[in-house]
Amino acid sequence: MKELSEYVYQRKSVRRYSETKLTEEELEKVKGYISQLKPLIPEIKTSFEIVPCKDTNCGFNAEYCLLAYGEPSNLWLTNIGYMLEQLDLYLVSLGIGACWFGMGKVEERVKDGLEFAIMMSFGKYDGETRKSADDFSRDDADDFWSGMSDAKLGEIVRLAPSAVNSQPWRVEQIDNKLAVYRQKGKIPILSANLYKHFNKIDMGIFLCYLDIALENEGYAFTRVLGTESDEGKRVLVATYEINKQ
Repeated sequence: MKELSEYVYQRKSVRRYSETKLTEEELEKVKGYISQLKPLIPEIKTSFEIVPCKDTNCGFNAEYCLLAYGEPSNLWLTNIGYMLEQLDLYLVSLGIGACWFGMGKVEERVKDGLEFAIMMSFGKYDGETRKSADDFSRDDADDFWSGMSDAKLGEIVRLAPSAVNSQPWRVEQIDNKLAVYRQKGKIPILSANLYKHFNKIDMGIFLCYLDIALENEGYAFTRVLGTESDEGKRVLVATYEINKQ
């Protein structure tokens, strides 16, 4: 996923779209990329469906919405976040805007045994992409990553998007070992259940950024996944062992 690193600095959530439609070639590129998304957990079944945005409850004037479904199991929401963030960044390369739409609702909550997870709107837009990390409102890497040995990793991972910019991730590093946690909390505008749901997806987005950062900076790594448990205030989502190649 190293090839996505340059788009990390350009990505933004797009809520206003232009009247220009995607060409047939562009839409086929999007569909082709979706079919090749790299899962965090290959064993978890997923399904992605593109529908006209006007046929959903999404309030944006996007041309399309992508509906994401997954097999309910440990880390299934994290898996969805990991996969869809790859698409989010790829769309930037095509000049297509996108936005995670957390309040999306579908008529069929369960389809072919897979449960609806989240919706993402996308379409053409007239605005500009971000130009640099200075255009983002994010915590400094030192605020969530203790013991960081390579600041270049922090430059990328700190830009990961999250529900209402909640940034629930925490990283503890000792030598070449990383422990990645989901820090539980609550935000007044979200119910506790929605907060948990979205932040589990957010952790997949963060792991996607972390993998991009590691590959971009020339690290080999092994990853052991943890849990999406709701027990305790801090949940271990993954551990990494990293080595500079």
